[in-house]
Amino acid sequence: MACKCKGSVGFIHFQCLKQWINSQKNEKEISEHVTTIFWKKFECEICKQSYPYIFKSEDQRLFKLTDIHPKDQDSCYLILESQPLDKNTSRTIHLLSHKDQKESMTYNIGRGHEAEVRVNDISVSRCHAMIKYLPNKGFFLEDNFSKFGTIVSLKNSYSMKDG
Repeated sequence: MACKCKGSVGFIHFQCLKQWINSQKNEKEISEHVTTIFWKKFECEICKQSYPYIFKSEDQRLFKLTDIHPKDQDSCYLILESQPLDKNTSRTIHLLSHKDQKESMTYNIGRGHEAEVRVNDISVSRCHAMIKYLPNKGFFLEDNFSKFGTIVSLKNSYSMKDG
């Protein structure tokens, strides 16, 4: 992986970087089905450039800097990233997992303390939205009549059933 640092540092060992990033993460189990993963800084300590979660090599192979998946490999899951409004380099990931794929499940999103997925932003209502898992259909996002609405940002579209 090439680093954009000026000076003598040009390349770094991928496995060393991956190990260092994983040593910097904080994990908190919110419930049996929700885990929040947080990094204070997800950046190069020299040039302060933010790291991507996934990058491509020159031969188009994909590499992940961190592996995020549920402990139970048979679970279906959804990964959400909180996008900070300011230019800081912290990262917050919410991992929603569901083991019993024949049973419906609802996850609450909001700013309030009772929300399973907490988003600490003034534009987020206390009970902002819900993500529902429906058997044989997948995950659905439903706004809870929040003041500013709910915006979804996907960098690439993909099937959530297979992905």
